[in-house]
Amino acid sequence: MAKDIDKKRVIAICGSGGCGKTTLCEDILFRTKKITRKGSTDKGNTTMDFDSEEIERKISLQLAVGYTDYKKHKIFMIDTPGYHNFIADALCGIKAADGVVMLIDAKDGPDAQTERLMDTIKKESKPAIIFINGIDKEDIQFDKTLNAIKETVSQKSFLLQLPIFEGNKARGYIDILNKEAFDFEGNKIDIPANLEDELEGKYMELVEEISTHDDELMEKYLEGEELDKETIVKTLKTATISGEFYPVLLGSALAGYGVDQLLDEIINILPAPQEVFDEPAALTFKTYNDPQMGKISLLRVCSGTIQADTTYYNTTKDQEERLGTINLMQGKSFTKIEEATTGDIFAVAKLKITQTGDTIANKGSEVKCEFIEMPLPYISAAIYGSSKGDEEKIGAAISKIIESDPSLSFTRNNETGEFILTGMGKLHLETVISRLKKKYGVEAQLKTPKVAYKETIKGKTTSHGRYKKQTGGHGQFGDCTIEIMPLPRGGGFEFEDLIVGGAIPKQFIPSVEKGIKSAMEQGYLAGYPMIDIKIKLIDGKYHPVDSSDLAFQMAGSIAFKEGVAKCKPVLLEPIVEMEIFVPDEVMGDVIGDINSRRGRVLGMEPYEGKKGYQRIRALVPEAEILEYAPSLRSITGGRGFFKYKFSTYEEVPPQIAEKIIEEAKKEKEN
Repeated sequence: MAKDIDKKRVIAICGSGGCGKTTLCEDILFRTKKITRKGSTDKGNTTMDFDSEEIERKISLQLAVGYTDYKKHKIFMIDTPGYHNFIADALCGIKAADGVVMLIDAKDGPDAQTERLMDTIKKESKPAIIFINGIDKEDIQFDKTLNAIKETVSQKSFLLQLPIFEGNKARGYIDILNKEAFDFEGNKIDIPANLEDELEGKYMELVEEISTHDDELMEKYLEGEELDKETIVKTLKTATISGEFYPVLLGSALAGYGVDQLLDEIINILPAPQEVFDEPAALTFKTYNDPQMGKISLLRVCSGTIQADTTYYNTTKDQEERLGTINLMQGKSFTKIEEATTGDIFAVAKLKITQTGDTIANKGSEVKCEFIEMPLPYISAAIYGSSKGDEEKIGAAISKIIESDPSLSFTRNNETGEFILTGMGKLHLETVISRLKKKYGVEAQLKTPKVAYKETIKGKTTSHGRYKKQTGGHGQFGDCTIEIMPLPRGGGFEFEDLIVGGAIPKQFIPSVEKGIKSAMEQGYLAGYPMIDIKIKLIDGKYHPVDSSDLAFQMAGSIAFKEGVAKCKPVLLEPIVEMEIFVPDEVMGDVIGDINSRRGRVLGMEPYEGKKGYQRIRALVPEAEILEYAPSLRSITGGRGFFKYKFSTYEEVPPQIAEKIIEEAKKEKEN
């Protein structure tokens, strides 16, 4: 067993944006004397928010790690971002931790992000302590906040501390199990008379719930016997670790209230690391990539001992990877160590092949640490450089950014030719653009992606094309007659050679087809490629001297362009199949919104993945969902999410088609 494993705790600090996570980490580091001055997010001098973007925006954009010593225990803290745009790092932090401290603002209560994070915590079977932060704020509706926690987090959320209010502001708390009262400075005070009955009720409620997790304790409770504190705490820990009980504490990270009590419960209630395997193994759960610092990988030791300056094996990639110097990381500061043991989090620079989610172990090992499933990115934008030739620079820089943020994707739309950046929200994408400029010196801008419209025909015709040119010496001559007809949707393009008697020599048949394809690429209505068309080449003429490949390409193109005008050309738009997951109570509003976007609902059913949610399936024009993400967040209070895939092409309604064609022509003129 790794040394002192029982004296370690690895904790993810989670919660919604602005609820005080980084401030809590700062207070813990300050009061345990790991830092000499307590910084603040407003001043941009906290230990955990060290990235220039974080300092400027005054929010956490990526996870950061720190560590401290408290009552002979080493506590590793993973400070996670709170905004949905950067949820990938929060999920990585939860995966690397053994337990979670979930912060909830005392005044605002839990929100959609709290719910989303708790879903992950439960799915990953991670125990959690709820810390109601900002208890010193004025005009708190504490009962309302507590009820919301029970609804959002779990009905099994129980107070370990009862706040003492004086007027509209809290001035202390009562330790419910010990029935002792304290002010926020830690001084013992008398229990207010008006709270004695409430305290007794909360005590009985708490003890009764804890007793349900131990038969012997339950028997003593039912028989009215006195329950010893040690057994209660032991059972409380068992219930918390099992995920069937969520202890609720309160305090103020900004003022430092209740933080010592929180640290005590982290040690008393949350679990120590466990040996996952019988051999050394570590999970890479975060990658930093900086032009100056280079690539920095954060690893959590899952079992055994990992040595510095040693060659290991990346079991995910099936390749060797040498670890050089390894360090403990305190924000952006490094402390060199010789080895890391189970539960430790360490940083290592310049790994060649190892990426986020990879496992390193001994050579020949087959162990793999299971990684967390990343959410699907769902908001896209086209990314353009400030000048020609910037695409290569943008691609190289974004590949490094993606290495540190697996919730981003960067692709090229072959239909429109645009490079598409996809992420978790508008702020997420804007942050990438800012980092491109500040860290990599690349100017870029975001635009709404183009829609890959197509054109097709609804009628059929016969058309003749002739290309004849005399320029002295050899001329140019090509002549063909074709039939043009529509194919079923998805039919693509078909070319049938029906020439008999050598009206067009065999070597020039492909030339006619090539000319038609070229004309189809240029479109007829608005310059969009044409699809689902069949061509029959039925007749033609040639000149033994003047006919050429080019002449028959031109003849084919002329025949197609003249004929397609008579075939009822129409504009097509891509239709996507969507799956939208929303709370029951807003399903009607979401369906109404889909209908307003020209969508067709295919069906709806309860979503098995989350109680109280519905799964809506619908076909919607892609043009109508380019900015759907913020709309869905608004309708559902941030609780809805969706995914989609291409389904088919359908005809654009005439009035809408007119506008698209007009805009396309204007763009071509400019």
